Amino acid sequence: MAVVEQESPPVSTHPTAEPTDLLGEPIGIELTNVVRVHRMGEVAVTALRGVSLSIAPGEFVAIMGPSGCGKSTLLSLIGGLDRPTEGKIVAGGREISSMRDRQLADYRLQHVGTIFQSFNLIPTLSALDNVGLPMTLGGVPTAERRDRSRRLLEKVGLKDRITFRPTRLSGGEQQRVSVARALSNRPGLILADEPTGNLDEEAGQGVLQLVKEMHDLGATVVMVTHDPEVAAVAGRTVRMRNGNIVEDPGGPAHAKEPPAPKARLRRQAWLESLRMGATSVRRRKLRTGLSSAGVAIGIAAMAIIVSFATGVQESLTNAFAITGQLNQVNVGDSAFGPADPSKHKPLDAAALAKLAALPHVKDAYGNLLIQGSLTGDQGSASNVYLNAFTPLNETPKALSKFLAAGNFPSSDSANEVMLSSDAVTKLGLQPSKAVGHKVTFYGLYPGFYVVGGGQQPASVSLPLELTIVGVLTNAGGGVGGTAIFITVPYATSTGYWDRMAKANQWTADEFNSITLVAETPGAVDGVAKQVKDLGYQATTSSDFLKGFGQFITILGIGLSGLAAIALVVACLGIANTMYTAVLERTREIGILKALGARSADVRGMFLSEAGMIGLIGGGVGLLIAVLVSVVGNVVVNNIAA
Repeated sequence: MAVVEQESPPVSTHPTAEPTDLLGEPIGIELTNVVRVHRMGEVAVTALRGVSLSIAPGEFVAIMGPSGCGKSTLLSLIGGLDRPTEGKIVAGGREISSMRDRQLADYRLQHVGTIFQSFNLIPTLSALDNVGLPMTLGGVPTAERRDRSRRLLEKVGLKDRITFRPTRLSGGEQQRVSVARALSNRPGLILADEPTGNLDEEAGQGVLQLVKEMHDLGATVVMVTHDPEVAAVAGRTVRMRNGNIVEDPGGPAHAKEPPAPKARLRRQAWLESLRMGATSVRRRKLRTGLSSAGVAIGIAAMAIIVSFATGVQESLTNAFAITGQLNQVNVGDSAFGPADPSKHKPLDAAALAKLAALPHVKDAYGNLLIQGSLTGDQGSASNVYLNAFTPLNETPKALSKFLAAGNFPSSDSANEVMLSSDAVTKLGLQPSKAVGHKVTFYGLYPGFYVVGGGQQPASVSLPLELTIVGVLTNAGGGVGGTAIFITVPYATSTGYWDRMAKANQWTADEFNSITLVAETPGAVDGVAKQVKDLGYQATTSSDFLKGFGQFITILGIGLSGLAAIALVVACLGIANTMYTAVLERTREIGILKALGARSADVRGMFLSEAGMIGLIGGGVGLLIAVLVSVVGNVVVNNIAA
């Protein structure tokens, strides 16, 4: 909230002023032919009928009359809470009847102290904070505000009740708090509306004595009452009936005094609005919790979805980078399957040599599979696929993280094998003790399709004796359902294929795909284009990432839309909560306005309250998202391991 500079009344110069500095300069009031008509649809009710009244600075005037005679309306006009339909009102040398709302609020805040019949204390604030409320609106520093509030409560005999809320105070004590609050900003004009109306005789006399003391200290006092004994305390009694003054003994001649000397005073600062909003939030825990929960759910959902989408894409990119796939082109047959043999492009040694000779290709190797069985000294397994290991010169060191035990093969032509932990277990071995054991692989089928359809079972199954040199984690061991994948050095695999193909007249392609390694990641797209020009399929990691990224993006948009709807609903919930709060706290708003709050002050308080609910919900939502992400990462990593 913006800080607004405005005038402030001076310290009282009245000869009887006390060191407590209770009052400001007394001001006089003059009403000339004031008419007030209340309109309710087509119905017009005239509350005041051409009232003229002069009240001198420092005078004590009681206004008496039956209910409905217009005395409370007159008091509201003098206090700047209402405007006349006709006529003029001058207070302290300034015409308040033509003031704008902001100016009237400043007038009420700095010059008027009001004592209400029904006390009108804020129920959620302590006596100390209720007394300090006008000073809060006036931007008085906290330390000064609290010190003055304590002194005022001591003055009215409530030294031991400063922390009590209104519900813990008796009626007389509540009215004493109201009196102390009326003195809060050193007013020059005290307005008392039936100050003893809701009190017993003893409490009423105490409050009346306080009002008289204010007059004795120099304040102008205007009191509305229907009790002659109460009115007798005043120096002058004005009687009203049917919106007219019917009796006025008159008082000292009223001369329009010049405006009081001006000083600079800051309006309520935005930090005070935040503080008042925080107080309301803290004292309405259930409402705050329910409203914040909706925001937290929406924020958490959005954060988790965005984190998930970003994390998946980042993980895939890192995985491709670790395995060196960012500069690889995977080559496949464009006529995959037996449906169209005429378009078949062979993936054999000749094709490998041809593709390896393309410009900007640094290296090339084939990927092959042979289906068969595996036997060891402790057991055997069927449905085993022999998989050619990447040539060692193209094997990223980062793949060593998939090793549970042992090492990579010693060379591309070594008769060595790497198995997954599950495969080792199926062979009757312990993963931690499997390295060094001998196993034998027997090929049965070429691991890829045969042009024209049909498999070619091996009539001659040649043994391939291997030594276990490494045990892979299941994540890196290629375990798929009941199948077992074993990884054999590249040259050993291709050599075994050649022997099996020759012994069994296999016509299947040697390789199910060929991997080309580009000189740089920037050359990948150019190499892929050359491969396609030769009639082959060519896919790159960027193709996969792009397609998967689009899927993740679409999924993320859909889920984010749902989360956004939840967030919007939560925000609407806050708006509804605040709207309901405004309706429920109409009386509180009225009290604030009567004390001198501007519309901006009230608006700032409610906006601060709504903002804090949103911040609490947002903070909790982000915390939930972080916790879910941490737990999710742990779970995923454990599953992956």
